[in-house]
Amino acid sequence: MDWQALGAGVLCYLIGSLPFSYLVARLKNIDIRQHGSGNVGATNVTRVVGVGYGALALIGDVGKGVAAAWLTSALGAPLWLSGLAVVGHNWSIWLKFTGGKGVATTLGLLLFFSWPALLVTVGIWIATVLLTRYVAVGSMVALVLIPGVLYTFGVTALELLGLFSALGLLTIWQHRSNIHRISQGTESQIFKKRAE
Repeated sequence: MDWQALGAGVLCYLIGSLPFSYLVARLKNIDIRQHGSGNVGATNVTRVVGVGYGALALIGDVGKGVAAAWLTSALGAPLWLSGLAVVGHNWSIWLKFTGGKGVATTLGLLLFFSWPALLVTVGIWIATVLLTRYVAVGSMVALVLIPGVLYTFGVTALELLGLFSALGLLTIWQHRSNIHRISQGTESQIFKKRAE
């Protein structure tokens, strides 16, 4: 057994488990799990607590991905183990194995491995959100397309392409409640005009 790889995997999971969005909301005495969509993520923190707090949550969640990617690289461990940070974010040991949807943490991984690909991915997210007015749709489309974006930037390592392909599918799975609400017409939209 490769104990170094095992240790790296455990550390990546624990890093991902740090519930920044939950802790940031707690600064205002709010349990983010009981408000808004109930999701432990930066988008819900922004909607419920405010933009400033949402930005803090976003920085923390992205930082988890960067830290996990750096750790696996520094230890010479398999890079795919960094994806366990997303698993930790989604099923945090500190929140009784509940959590968020892993979008920001996945983007943190991408930031470390290819910042140009991150810029394009964020552009895809923005364009999709503006077109559909659904943050969830923007997140799903952007993350599913990451392997293709990486490939256009010359990233051909199957380990990374496979990692981000798996994380893209995980993103869709984590957004299944959003998909249901969209189909029912009850999902929150941004820039939606209020009825007069």
